[in-house]
Amino acid sequence: MKKSPLITSVVFAAGLLTSQALFAQKFLQKIKEKAQAATEGLNGSSSSRPTKALYEKQQADAAKTILEEKTIAKDSYGLGGIYYTRELFVCGSETNNLDKAIGKFLVSFEKQTNAVKLKLTPSYEAEGVSSLVLGRDDFPADLNLKVSAAIKQPRFDATLSKGAYYGFYAKHTQVEDGKVVKDTKETLRDCSVMHIVLIEPGILLMTNGSGLYYIPKGGRTPDDVAREKLDPVAVLYTKDKESKAKSLTDEQLYDLLVTHQKAFQKRYDLQIDGQKEALRELEGASTPRTSNNGGSNTSTSTNKEKPAKTTEKTFKIELQNLTSEDVYFTVKGMSNSLQRIGSKFISSVYVKPGVTIVTKSGKLIATITEDTKPSTRFKIE
Repeated sequence: MKKSPLITSVVFAAGLLTSQALFAQKFLQKIKEKAQAATEGLNGSSSSRPTKALYEKQQADAAKTILEEKTIAKDSYGLGGIYYTRELFVCGSETNNLDKAIGKFLVSFEKQTNAVKLKLTPSYEAEGVSSLVLGRDDFPADLNLKVSAAIKQPRFDATLSKGAYYGFYAKHTQVEDGKVVKDTKETLRDCSVMHIVLIEPGILLMTNGSGLYYIPKGGRTPDDVAREKLDPVAVLYTKDKESKAKSLTDEQLYDLLVTHQKAFQKRYDLQIDGQKEALRELEGASTPRTSNNGGSNTSTSTNKEKPAKTTEKTFKIELQNLTSEDVYFTVKGMSNSLQRIGSKFISSVYVKPGVTIVTKSGKLIATITEDTKPSTRFKIE
């Protein structure tokens, strides 16, 4: 049976309209994506996509011998050396112009009077790009390094770089239908808030937090674990560890970092080095004084003498820093020493009723009363 010319024309026209609609939809989507990418690039957003040219630049940079011609400073932690980049690292002098792809870094350790630093120097140093620097320059600057070095996994918990911008491409998290999921495409994450750990000789792991958040006594919740596992981890490796570094999965990287964090916390809780003095001060505050003959310092010369006031026992509470920056605080009423809590970290603090916890700028974080229970967590937002 032959179709009538009218029906054929209608079907053809409908198909044509459908094709045109689909074409228009795709065309508009491409324009939207380009506009979004352009806006994000101007704003220095972490959502810009990598290009084929950048990957080619990364390979070309890895083949250069500029870094090998420099002196590789050895250190007692085993950090110094040439490390290749598994992920695509980029750098530049402006946030919207990270056009230099990095194939490898010269890694070196520096200890100064009040600072410990891990410097990651790219081949672009001669072009005016300063090193990516991680470490601490506050008191006690080397505490975290000593704790982590004691478990043979030296760690640096803050970015100190100035004058240059760094980032790496990876599949980051995004919210989809109310759930946190991993993006299907790689996007740019800036290195302004990073931690770096020498997880084993020849392999450095860099992350903004995955696995390195404080682990409470009861452990993390399943939701926290699921969310943290989505955090990207960049891998830097020496030439002899290339095969292992490239084979590490997201699950394995997370497990390595969590294992490190557990060992780190166990050691940190010993309150070593710079923390011992503060701990002794707190313990002394909760111990009644005694006289030279070993008896109580309470006077019993007259019945009218008031009984000695019982020293209030100290207890431990938690502070959770939810901000994107380090917070410095003091426990007024016990010690005026300045303490630090890193971004996204939870820290334990000894207190007693009547004290207040305030930031360096004077902002009140918490007031401790008789009703405050041990292990109460106060959030810094």
